[in-house]
Amino acid sequence: MPIINSITKEKLSDNVKNAIKTEFANMMMDVAGKSENWLMVRFTEGDDLYFHGEPLDKGAIVEIQLIGKLTREQKEKISARICDIFENNLKYPKDNVYIVIQEFAGENWGYNGSTF
Repeated sequence: MPIINSITKEKLSDNVKNAIKTEFANMMMDVAGKSENWLMVRFTEGDDLYFHGEPLDKGAIVEIQLIGKLTREQKEKISARICDIFENNLKYPKDNVYIVIQEFAGENWGYNGSTF
């Protein structure tokens, strides 16, 4: 049950959001074995982002929350893939994309009136 939250300053077209969502789903399946059937993606747009004390127009923060544990190698692959996704779809420099991965035990994750 991963959740991926993409935070950008710019507004994204529906086509771009769909492409990124599909690439996120492929990445989570390829790297972590997490099916798109349980993936939730959220696009937060129009946020003011600053980096090095300056406004950031071409960059993103990506937050991934999931049940279970990933290896360091999986996390590195996810980081590389996310940077590629934003570079290929939005021309964001890889060094302007921050990624946070949070892992949770199933009992700390609620869904459908229960926990996992």
